[in-house]
Amino acid sequence: MKKQDKRLRVGVIPTRREAFENETTTRQKEAVMERFRQLSEELDFELTDIEDINEEGLLMTYRDAKAAYEKLSAAGVDGLIFPHCNFGQEEAVGRLAKDMNVPVLIWGPRDGWPNGLEWRPTDAQCGMFATTKLLMHYGVKYSYIENCETDSEVLKDGLADFLAVCSVVKAFRSLRIARISTRPKEFLSVMVNEAELLEKYDIELVPGEPTSILHRVDRILENGRERMEALLRELTEAGLSIDALGEKRYPLAAIELALMDFAGEHDCNAISCECWSMFQRKYGISPCFVLGDLNDRGLPAACENDVHAAVTSVMAVAAARYRTPSFVADLTIRHPENDNAELLWHCGSFAKRLKKKGVPGRIVETGKGFYELEGGAVTILRFDGLNGDYYLFAGEGKGVDGPVTNGNYLWVEVDDWVKWEKKFMFGPYIHHVVGIHGNYASILREACRYLGIRFDFPDRPNEYGKQG
Repeated sequence: MKKQDKRLRVGVIPTRREAFENETTTRQKEAVMERFRQLSEELDFELTDIEDINEEGLLMTYRDAKAAYEKLSAAGVDGLIFPHCNFGQEEAVGRLAKDMNVPVLIWGPRDGWPNGLEWRPTDAQCGMFATTKLLMHYGVKYSYIENCETDSEVLKDGLADFLAVCSVVKAFRSLRIARISTRPKEFLSVMVNEAELLEKYDIELVPGEPTSILHRVDRILENGRERMEALLRELTEAGLSIDALGEKRYPLAAIELALMDFAGEHDCNAISCECWSMFQRKYGISPCFVLGDLNDRGLPAACENDVHAAVTSVMAVAAARYRTPSFVADLTIRHPENDNAELLWHCGSFAKRLKKKGVPGRIVETGKGFYELEGGAVTILRFDGLNGDYYLFAGEGKGVDGPVTNGNYLWVEVDDWVKWEKKFMFGPYIHHVVGIHGNYASILREACRYLGIRFDFPDRPNEYGKQG
């Protein structure tokens, strides 16, 4: 599998209006850049500055915008931050933001006290209002952090959220999904419009024909013993029992390696895979656990050839900045005692890293994983479309205790399950969702503004049917 470039590169472009040339602005710029360099280490991003585009390292003119564009484009930045060191120069900011077409963050240090009747030296907040109005004229989407002190936690927290938004936008705009075989015949609900996904969002689907994939598996079974043994050792070292597989452990390992190889060779950053018949008929084993393990290795993989679930998974792990894998689950049954809890379940395709501490984990003879997931905060997501419109649903809940069941599962409690149920009944969604540990709804809502996706949430009225 080819390793995806997940590190963020962000341009930090301090700006001032030329009429505000003074010592306060210069000191402010130096303090701002020192703070952002510190935050680049703490929040793990690569900072690109504009120190060499002019003597001051500040964006002030249209000519500066052209020079900054050349440098930032060459660096391949994934987002732009415009600290307003005084009023700022909206003309240069607007032109650069428009041309770069990446997420934009507007912020300025909180202005100091007026010194009596003397002219105020910065007025950064005032300039931010001017800049954002111009960005609206340009049609540039932007984020902002409230006017605050340079050393404020508000700045750090806001920047962390913006970086997560950049991560989602970057991942979505580079989506290339390996689609292995076709959907199961009965699953009309996972139909997708391949041409529309390409036309609207530049999402490419790369076909993995069954004969080609099975040939890859066969070659690994014949010549890849060492690779298979290494993969199987990783599973046992992670605390999973594979005894029930017997000799089927080798086809299981070969299937996983074949899918990784195919995705890597075709530069795919996600997989959507048929899982009902192709592998079972030839090898007598399901790829359920394999798909979960691909998620564990940083390659989002959706079962039942649900392309939209694969899209959702890529967005989810990017929002978490790849700190935890996501999982594709069915919405199945309500909790027998908790009216606001629902069973998120699938037949064995959840990442082993998510296994609940202290519970046994095993892969059964059919190739499915059997273990409960860790609880805690969970965001539940679904990217889906209908009639040419595309939505991302996002809601948040928490893992709770519930009855033991087979496969992989997690009971999740939400604020009002009936409200959620109505949302999914009237869509445009199906029974598949993506879960990821943590709270990411607000980050994904912001990312959807940049991506042109309608953001949906439990309290929003349904557009297709009754009000939810």
